[in-house]
Amino acid sequence: MKTTAPPSPSSDPAPRSRLTDPARLRALRETGLLESAPADIFARATRLATRMTGVPISLVSMVDENRQVFVAQSGPDRFDAHSPSETPLTHSFCRYVVETDAPLRVSDAREDAVLGENGAVRDLGVIAYLGVPLRTIEGQPLGAFCLIDREARQWTEEEYEALSDIAAGVEAEIRLRHQINVAHREENRYRAILDQMPVGVGVAELGTGRLLDLNATAIEMFGVKNGEVGKQLAFDAYTPEGRKLSLSEFPIVRAARHGEKINHMELRCVRRDGSESNLLISAQPIESEPPVAVATALDISELNEARERAAEIDRRLANFHEITSDAIIEIDRDDNIRFANSVMRARIRAAVGAATESQAIGRSLWETVPHLRESKLAEALAEARRTGTPTVADQIGRDGRILEARIYPESGAILAYLRDVTEERQLAQARDTLTRELNHRVKNAFAMMSGLVGMTARHATTPDEMARGLRERIGALARAHELINPTATPERDFRGMVELRELLLGVLSPYTNLDDPRLTLGGPALALNHAGSTNLALVIHELATNAVKYGALSHDAGRLELTWREFSGQLELDWRESGHPGKLVPPSNSGFGSRLIDLTIQGQLRGTYGTEWVPDGFQARMTVPMDLIKG
Repeated sequence: MKTTAPPSPSSDPAPRSRLTDPARLRALRETGLLESAPADIFARATRLATRMTGVPISLVSMVDENRQVFVAQSGPDRFDAHSPSETPLTHSFCRYVVETDAPLRVSDAREDAVLGENGAVRDLGVIAYLGVPLRTIEGQPLGAFCLIDREARQWTEEEYEALSDIAAGVEAEIRLRHQINVAHREENRYRAILDQMPVGVGVAELGTGRLLDLNATAIEMFGVKNGEVGKQLAFDAYTPEGRKLSLSEFPIVRAARHGEKINHMELRCVRRDGSESNLLISAQPIESEPPVAVATALDISELNEARERAAEIDRRLANFHEITSDAIIEIDRDDNIRFANSVMRARIRAAVGAATESQAIGRSLWETVPHLRESKLAEALAEARRTGTPTVADQIGRDGRILEARIYPESGAILAYLRDVTEERQLAQARDTLTRELNHRVKNAFAMMSGLVGMTARHATTPDEMARGLRERIGALARAHELINPTATPERDFRGMVELRELLLGVLSPYTNLDDPRLTLGGPALALNHAGSTNLALVIHELATNAVKYGALSHDAGRLELTWREFSGQLELDWRESGHPGKLVPPSNSGFGSRLIDLTIQGQLRGTYGTEWVPDGFQARMTVPMDLIKG
């Protein structure tokens, strides 16, 4: 007989690792023997072993990483008469059987250097020991079947064979329990997973259609009560068209009785309590033992409601798309047009003709509107598709209108809203220009006030005269500022129009008047509307400011002549400065005032503006259409 001596824990760590092997411990716990009450079949085995060998103690022991548990023990001197049904590993010989995965024969433990120190010798009186391992089908040692004597004993081959034969039966029972527990665990796991699924699952007997099992979702879905599985279900099923199905037409019955395979059959289920749900059912027979049919049912009630809500939202959105003034277009991932509202279709029709517009849906955007290929809109569409983020771009239409395109990428498709912002942009530009002009005027006001104080001081002979002259000039400057505001004022009787001559005098009044020999005005009577008076006031103010600072109005010898005439629907206004003692040098670059004049004449009034620097002065000519300024 092959036996194994107990290992030294300090010299051989490998056997100890078998005790703590996770796979072995998992298999041990799966037997359920560590927690269960002693089983009668194991008790019979230990009784048989003691009767056959005459040994006083026989044990079935399970060994985990910390203890040994006595599953069964027999004999006139067994441990459970004196101690608990388990011991720590410090009081175990069976641990060495597990550690070595081999039989262990000990005639007198007191004579062994290792076993003599075991607590089982000192506290439990174990002297002689004969044990064999109990293994799983996979070969994992779980414990030992052993014989124990409290006196020294020479074990015979017959005793070892008897112990091994009985151990084989014990091992078979342990393996069976292990397999049953694993099967129960897997079944419980499968059942838990099945009951957690949001899909109803049913199993029916092949041939008869008798219902065998339902998961928890199916039980709730069909209104079945506990204990009713196996009976025919009491519910009504209807097709989407409203036709009531007979029991034989139900998918799981068709699969069970006739071997049919049914995929995604939609039914309306009415339960006993009157509640309803929409189900999507599939069923088919499967090869198993015994053969069965399996059906799945998905409750799509919320999905159908969501679809209806989505359809209603789509209808409302479509109505919105048709009543908005925005042009709206949707293109797919291949740039084919999916949708275009009436405004967009009208723009396409105006750009490429009615024939092309009528065939736009489903066609490539670039084939439908070829001139957009190299446009800002095309760049913005590509950017939105590349980054997956909304993009905004301006597109100038063929009619010159400014279209603000707001582009939204979504799942490969693109939705673009094109809004005509021409007037909005023009208004914004006008506001920006006015803001900059006001800022410019505030800064210039301080310079002009300084000039007014100096000019007044040079001509005044007394402090009172200086104060009076300064007040008059400040008042004139205030009246000039009033002309910039297009709202009529009672003080000037401004009722939507102003004479050009009055406008010129009002703007120039802070610096000069008709009594000033330096000033000459000449031209026909001409009434200006709000736009004309406001824009021309800005231009004259800029020219006058420069004249006061650098030109004809900056010294006594200067001359300023303003003349105007109307011809061919145009107003031609000449500004001539002369008499400057030195040669005027043109500025090296255009300042804000020059840019403002250009923007006002050319942008707002659609006219022309030109300047010339003569040896002793400066000349400017502006020409604007009368239909824009005439009151």
